Amino acid sequence: MRRHIIVFALLLGLAAVPPHPARACGFGEAPGDCGQTPESDARAMLRRVVAAVQANEAKALQQFAHGEGGFHTVENYVFCVGPDGVMSAHPNAALQGMDVRDLHDSTGNHFIATMLQEAKSGQLASIRYLFPRPGGTRELTKTTYYTRAGDQMCGVGFYDDAETAAAPQSPQARLAQLRARLTAGMPASLGADWTAFQQALDEDAATKAAAFARVREQVHAAEAVLAADGPLTASR
Repeated sequence: MRRHIIVFALLLGLAAVPPHPARACGFGEAPGDCGQTPESDARAMLRRVVAAVQANEAKALQQFAHGEGGFHTVENYVFCVGPDGVMSAHPNAALQGMDVRDLHDSTGNHFIATMLQEAKSGQLASIRYLFPRPGGTRELTKTTYYTRAGDQMCGVGFYDDAETAAAPQSPQARLAQLRARLTAGMPASLGADWTAFQQALDEDAATKAAAFARVREQVHAAEAVLAADGPLTASR
């Protein structure tokens, strides 16, 4: 019981954080290398990526794809490409399992091919290109730090702050950012409770969405019946 009270209190405290907190880079980072700049956050996360792949590649790739373990924050996410050029981890499910060697931006920059060619173990390199945020379509300037982790080329990037601020945000995007901030700031000891809490929220949202879908179907069916009967007239 005490543990759940602590979780609830922590959620209230984090929810009160101002709109522009220091950028977090996930669980377990050293204070001097986390939350300083987008660049330092990306580099810090990428070092964690390498360690995770070396410890258990299959588990790490699954975490990267689902944004688990603090590998997806407001500013940063992880992607990895295998030696065959296939995207082995990316938060955008449409890219998962896709041969991305020919992926390029509107300027013709084949950034994946460049990263695959130049990535080296133990070295962090950087590249700039245009790429939309997950769930978006508008190209934004992105800088990505990348390296080789095992047989994977993995990268962590960040978007240009000015362009990102100019882009309108949907309520869903704002909610996703809030959840990412909470995930990033959650102590590792409470990670399991926080994950269970998010799953419960998602299940509740799915139940409500299904209920609204049924109501819409019933309304459409009623409208069809009324349309077939013709306009109603007042009786005298």
